[in-house]
Amino acid sequence: MNLNFGANLKRLRRERDMTQEELADALGLSVQAISRYETAAAYPDIEMLPVIAGYFGVTVDYILGVSEKERESRRDDYYSRFRAADSADERIEILNKWRAEFPDDWMAVYNSMIAVGELSEEKRDMNALRQIAKNALRRCTDPVWHDSLIYGYLNSEDDEKIALDFIDEYGSERDVSKLRLMSGYYHGRDESKERALYQYQMFVQINNVLDFLTAYRNVGDVRMAIDGCEQAIDILKKLSANPDLTKPDKWIDAKLLALLRLSNNYLFFDDRKNGFEALNTAVSLIENMINLPDGTKITCGTKRFDSLDCVTQKGATPCGGGDCLSILNGLAIILKYENLPFDGKCPIDERNFYPADYRSIITGASWHNFARYKDDPEYQKYVERVERADDVTDRKNVEFILTHGVVQNPNGGRLCAVRTVGRGGKRLLHVLIENPQNGFTRALEQFYGAAEREGITESEAVMTADGNRKIVDTPQEVVDWLKLNGMGAEHKHN
Repeated sequence: MNLNFGANLKRLRRERDMTQEELADALGLSVQAISRYETAAAYPDIEMLPVIAGYFGVTVDYILGVSEKERESRRDDYYSRFRAADSADERIEILNKWRAEFPDDWMAVYNSMIAVGELSEEKRDMNALRQIAKNALRRCTDPVWHDSLIYGYLNSEDDEKIALDFIDEYGSERDVSKLRLMSGYYHGRDESKERALYQYQMFVQINNVLDFLTAYRNVGDVRMAIDGCEQAIDILKKLSANPDLTKPDKWIDAKLLALLRLSNNYLFFDDRKNGFEALNTAVSLIENMINLPDGTKITCGTKRFDSLDCVTQKGATPCGGGDCLSILNGLAIILKYENLPFDGKCPIDERNFYPADYRSIITGASWHNFARYKDDPEYQKYVERVERADDVTDRKNVEFILTHGVVQNPNGGRLCAVRTVGRGGKRLLHVLIENPQNGFTRALEQFYGAAEREGITESEAVMTADGNRKIVDTPQEVVDWLKLNGMGAEHKHN
């Protein structure tokens, strides 16, 4: 990336009619340092960049000369490489480069702190972690990211005393969240808004109670954990006014967590009948949710939460930059509120459903008793079902992504979907965007780079849509390119 830091610093200094000596004095630097920065003979340390940018009232990206388009492209590239990385060491390396280039990208900072906790104990640099956290919290003015950074740091901090001192310094003694403050403001002023905020707070609190009931770690006794899961399921049947747990509603996340935990706990005792029955119910619920048509009404099943009624909208989150996008995490069901009485900013988060979160629990057999059964033919049936339900490369899902605007071509040209298989058999979808200057040439070059990063072993061009989102013939240039570069449907890398 070409940095224009020196020229930008010089321009900003002159706009303030300052000498190099005056700027050096204001920033606590030497005149020689300012001179070297302006002539591009040197660059400031990463921690100094936000100080200089803050002094002039601009962003770090602005003073570096990074355009918004370039920033998003490079940021997406870092994110794609980070998600594709196989080891904690590799993720740390990518995140360090990402953070060095974009020191105020809080996603990079947050994931850096989380990644430290994934390293083996002897590899953790706790002093570096603590310094990253303190520097970030000193600079971060975004309240949402500020809280996330605190949680990210505490996730990786091993020393109890240091963690408690940190909480004492950065935490609030009382809950003064935006929701509580707004509820107080609307009390006596706007009954409908106060009611919506109150319903949302109760919905979140009930979900927290259900999580507490079903969590094994809260009791340490598997039989008691089974009782807790069954109590939670009984509560959910009453809350949703529907005894059929396979029917999707607003409580879907709580239902799935209770059912999967119940299955895992039964399998601890090798109770296959009850364990697989709960797993079958969970997978059926996932399948039913994914198959809902757009615009389906989703409720909590009671008038007590009618402000939170939603309609479904299927979607996916593409990542990557330029003319080749990747869809790594499968489909999502976006729950759009119907009746919230707020104009403009709304303090209530949309509660979206991500099947991949639950698919990974089952397919990865990440819970202890699922791991014991991962090679069992009966267990594998559920793995296959949940993989098939959320397979982003399945033809019907590819067609949805291309024809419903999940990925769009800003130039109005064609979109070509390439089905791939990556490391460990992970199925991915890449969408190539046609460029008016060079067709799919640049997109294919970027795809080749993504293939190297993600360890793609197979690839196949499966479907193309035109600028009107109509399915058309796949361009021969893409098919020929994949074959020419050893990446056609029949090719497998060693």
